[in-house]
Amino acid sequence: MATRLQIHWILLQFFLLSFLASPLEAKLADNRHSLSQYHFSVPSGLQTQVNFWKKIYSQYTTDHAIVHDINDLNVVYEVVNLANEVSERAKERKREQIKSHYKKILRALARKKPNAKLTAEESRVAHLVKNGYYRAARNIRVQIGQKDRFREGLVRSGQYMPQIRKIFNDYGLPQELTVLPHVESSFQLNAYSSAGAAGVWQFTRRTGRRYLKVGYTVDERMDPILATVAAAKLLKRNFKHLQSWPLAITAYNHGLQGMKRAKRLHGADIARITNRYRSRTFGFASQNFYSEFLAALDVVRNYRKYFPGLKVDPPLRTVSVAFRHNLDVRTVMKYFNMTAEEINKYNYSLRKPVLSGQKRIPKGFVFKAPAEKFADIERLYAQIPGSLKHHRQIPSKWHTVRRGDTLSGIAARFGTRVGTLKRLNRIGRRSRIYVGQVLRLPQPKWMKRAPIQVAGSQPVNITGLKTVSYHVRRHDNLFKIARRFSTDQKILVALNRMKNPDYLYPGQVLQVPEHVSSIQVVKKADRLVIKSANGAKAQSKRADVTLKFANNAIIRGSNLNRPAFLPVSFTPTMHKDSKVGDITVDLGETLSHYAEWANLTLRELRRFNHRRSGNTLKFHEKIKVPFYRVSPAEFETRRQEYHKAVQEDFFSNYRVNKTLVRKIKKGETLWEISNDIYFIPFWLLSYYNPERDINSLSVGDSVVIPLITKIKQS
Repeated sequence: MATRLQIHWILLQFFLLSFLASPLEAKLADNRHSLSQYHFSVPSGLQTQVNFWKKIYSQYTTDHAIVHDINDLNVVYEVVNLANEVSERAKERKREQIKSHYKKILRALARKKPNAKLTAEESRVAHLVKNGYYRAARNIRVQIGQKDRFREGLVRSGQYMPQIRKIFNDYGLPQELTVLPHVESSFQLNAYSSAGAAGVWQFTRRTGRRYLKVGYTVDERMDPILATVAAAKLLKRNFKHLQSWPLAITAYNHGLQGMKRAKRLHGADIARITNRYRSRTFGFASQNFYSEFLAALDVVRNYRKYFPGLKVDPPLRTVSVAFRHNLDVRTVMKYFNMTAEEINKYNYSLRKPVLSGQKRIPKGFVFKAPAEKFADIERLYAQIPGSLKHHRQIPSKWHTVRRGDTLSGIAARFGTRVGTLKRLNRIGRRSRIYVGQVLRLPQPKWMKRAPIQVAGSQPVNITGLKTVSYHVRRHDNLFKIARRFSTDQKILVALNRMKNPDYLYPGQVLQVPEHVSSIQVVKKADRLVIKSANGAKAQSKRADVTLKFANNAIIRGSNLNRPAFLPVSFTPTMHKDSKVGDITVDLGETLSHYAEWANLTLRELRRFNHRRSGNTLKFHEKIKVPFYRVSPAEFETRRQEYHKAVQEDFFSNYRVNKTLVRKIKKGETLWEISNDIYFIPFWLLSYYNPERDINSLSVGDSVVIPLITKIKQS
């Protein structure tokens, strides 16, 4: 009897311990993925990937090309030394040659019978691959070593790492996450990818705008400290939704929604997701991102072993002052006694238009300077004369090339020189421009004097002049309207009390003299008929500029200053003194962009267009934007600045060497062509195919592909 009671007591104890242990185990499991702490060990199933990336970061330099299988990183065909190649193009040719070499071997192996005699090279490759030779031929990839870049990144990181660690500590995040900039950019402040990701944390414009100012004058993605705050917020958000650090880190590359989907399908096991999850956007970079992070973490922790004698830079000590006015960069250089290089070094978020003087450092900008040079930076700011502290920003000036425009005519109209226009817009010696091209104009002079200086400065007498109304049409400018109605520009300026005659928009009502005749017939003699990017016919004088077909001009490698959008067209509304613009959605634009440019809230714009949250815009879709708070001209300027910033940043870092024409294959998408095959932005692909609807191509259609090369930064 006693034995039976003892057994019952033992069973009861076991049951109670099991019951109590379950919550405890669950709690321990949760702690393994707590917000602030996590043991970042290499999970089973990722050892091969992590070892591969350790070698990339610590053994092979940028002179080494590692030829490997894209799916099995155990399969490394060869490590090619590129040190003897004199140029980047020569290195690229060498890489392509070696890829072709192994493709031929693998295809030859696929065609051979099981007992066929193999060469020594074929035998070596067959031993590596085992089987599936045709598939392996399609999966050859070349990875460039990063040892020298990683070493340089470790040295640079010393300037910012103390602040970065403090920020992550303040947000309650694991300190191990601070090695991510080594994976993303090797701590290169000017890092810029072909996809448009910028700065040490490699924020894209779309993600960056959630946490940072990304505009034409300031791009905070380039500031390593401001971008660190944004990265901490993003990683914390990812963890909140995924409750797993491996998934949250992978989401930094692949996106939160993509990792949510991966977790639903395969659970929270990162190795299982890496090896089994299939998605159009979950390519090689996303699949390997967590393995790269673990490899970088090991190299950083043991940098003395991998890089003996390495000394990191000392922390950057700065002082700062918030500008309460718009300031020209030359004013700051003079009164702060700083060189342009110093201003750029400590204020990397200032874009080139500011550093070149085309724009002012904006009001509210927190300006940084070396602490050892400034005992009281606020006092220096106070000493700047009031006449040099501006309440207004320098407005951007653009001109869209229209029918009949020549480079010399545009220069004369805006009071500048042909050489200045060519320099600002990177126009070649042949001075080619084309209809629809957007030209940047030099700093406007109308802030100091009238925008258009017409011949004869005597006052215009318009007393008693009878007028009629005229609705501005698309592509109109003041010169064309004056010529069309046999009058003078200065008369139109006076009649309509224009402050800035260069800003006209379709639907605008102007007063013109009543005696006007109909549109003058323009003689066709000595004119060249061309076709613009949208197929419309245009005419241009054969003067000092020859206009070419827009498509040919682009494909031949001229500057890509095509218009980023169609002009606003207006529809009547019930609101008094207001207009509603019909906007044609262009690549990269979102509702939040339109709301920002029109000074509206996103909720207002959604309600106006009867759209729900999460409803993404489609290319060439029509959206209505009410102009209650900004003028169409101001909206157009902001919109143009956005697209010009994208183009300027890209062409500051990449150049188009040549183009090729390829046909769309079965099962191939344009996203894959842009992101997986050629690594070019989608907008660039669209610009090189101006007469095609890039979103509705079919199998067999020909597409022009621009091949790009990274420009070496000094």
